Amino acid sequence: MRTNILISGLSFLRRFTPAALLLAMLLNALPVMAQAGFEEATAAFSAGKFDHALNEFRSLAEGGHSEAEFMLGVMYFQGRAVAQNRAIAAVWFHKSALKGHGGAQLALGSVNIRGVGVYQNLHEAYKWLTLAALSSSSDIKEKAVILLQDAGRLMTPDEIRVAKSSASDFEPFKSGLTSN
Repeated sequence: MRTNILISGLSFLRRFTPAALLLAMLLNALPVMAQAGFEEATAAFSAGKFDHALNEFRSLAEGGHSEAEFMLGVMYFQGRAVAQNRAIAAVWFHKSALKGHGGAQLALGSVNIRGVGVYQNLHEAYKWLTLAALSSSSDIKEKAVILLQDAGRLMTPDEIRVAKSSASDFEPFKSGLTSN
């Protein structure tokens, strides 16, 4: 009986090994394919082909691509190929910010200061802007520092301390389809 199960199991593995190998190869190729799709979507966005960009960004964002999530947020914030909806934009910014995307952290901090698409939340604004200020992009860093000063003027020193503590405890999530 045991021998029959073992032989049956080996037969199963032999039959599906090519499929398993193909699946493994596809999974390894996903980050490259995702980046190519993102570049295509970015080019479409830059060329004003917003419908095409939307479809590409949405497909990638639904798979967890942090840059596409951010761009989908931008499209909803600006009303490009979709009805302008700043609440939905904030959701996409949040998804991307959780993965450590500096632009999304800046955007999320900004909407939280002003209460655009979300309820005003200075603690969250300060937290996300503190993280954005650590960005490798000098442009993002510069804008985050300016907005941090704005938020700081509206907060008590204790509120700032708590927000800084939240930022220092932040650990980004893995991004999904991309290698970042």
